Amino acid sequence: MLDIGLLTLPTFAAIAALFAALFVGEDIVIERIRVSHQLEWAGYAPEVATRQLTDQIRELSQAAQSELTALNVDEGSLEKGIAAFEDYLEIGQLINGVRNTLGLIPYYVNGEITERRGQAVLRARVTIEEEERVKLIEVTGDVNDMPGLMHEAALQLLETINPYVVALYHRRAEIDARAFEFPRTKASIQKYLKERPVSEHFLAYGLLGRMYMLKAERDTSLTDAQREETYAEAIRNLHAALRQQPDFLFPIINLGLIYRHQEKYALAERHFGRAVELSPNYLITRRAWAEMLRDQGRDREALVQYVAAAEIAPEAAEFRHELAKLYMKLGHPASAQEQYEEAIRLRPEEYEVSAMLEMLNAKRPCAPLATAC
Repeated sequence: MLDIGLLTLPTFAAIAALFAALFVGEDIVIERIRVSHQLEWAGYAPEVATRQLTDQIRELSQAAQSELTALNVDEGSLEKGIAAFEDYLEIGQLINGVRNTLGLIPYYVNGEITERRGQAVLRARVTIEEEERVKLIEVTGDVNDMPGLMHEAALQLLETINPYVVALYHRRAEIDARAFEFPRTKASIQKYLKERPVSEHFLAYGLLGRMYMLKAERDTSLTDAQREETYAEAIRNLHAALRQQPDFLFPIINLGLIYRHQEKYALAERHFGRAVELSPNYLITRRAWAEMLRDQGRDREALVQYVAAAEIAPEAAEFRHELAKLYMKLGHPASAQEQYEEAIRLRPEEYEVSAMLEMLNAKRPCAPLATAC
């Protein structure tokens, strides 16, 4: 009789990995991109093309994560372990095929790259499980610039799947390029509003609001009147987002920032307070609220927010420095010294002991660190 004792553990491990992969897989699965023989002879390989497209989608999605959660195209630790096991057994394609057949992959991509009149042409099909349909894209590019071709293909694929993710990417790129009319961002947002359910439109309105806010802040060509008009457009869109989703954190914070700029401090504080209720450990809110209170001379209230900020980011020396100054103003030199020493420990190249002594001695003639009294 066959002794299966040595096979039991690997067999069970394979079965466990298979079932885990079926239900843990990513939102977007890219099947092996086929490459024509002509391009393979030129040095391209299906594995390289597939990896480049996967990496481009991942990078675009991660860029969008700076504001909101993007599509999950990254690998968690479990997924990495499963991927390694799949590669070892060469069953990755089998698993993805089974997951696709069972409807467990929201977005399934396959395609091929061919050559046409000296240009590389990538045709890809996106199977959208929820909508039970297939969308086609075609991208043409320089045969000597495969990364550029894959970047454009990734943009078109993501825009087909969810224009909001691409809008986030375009907004960041257009801000960096100082293209404050945001043509590509607006186009993706309009596509999103046209294709997605009304119940999801709050995301687009929130993005539009922040887009106009950034334009008002950074476009130096605006007159004062134009800047205020742009802020008004930002406020209109941010409120539209909140009418659909009252607990949407980012529009609440952005409204607080705008009202702070406009010196409407009561409104700003109302929005910062609501943001803290929704997400007590979100550092941007604590910092903005603390700075506003400090600039108004409301030192005790500012101290509360800076303490919270220092607890959220204990390695941030600037919060320790601000706390030291506030403690001195409020008559607590020992606490000020403690915070200043921590700032020096964290950033010795920026903060100096002599500056701390000067601050302490300016407030009281005999500070503990003074060399003579």
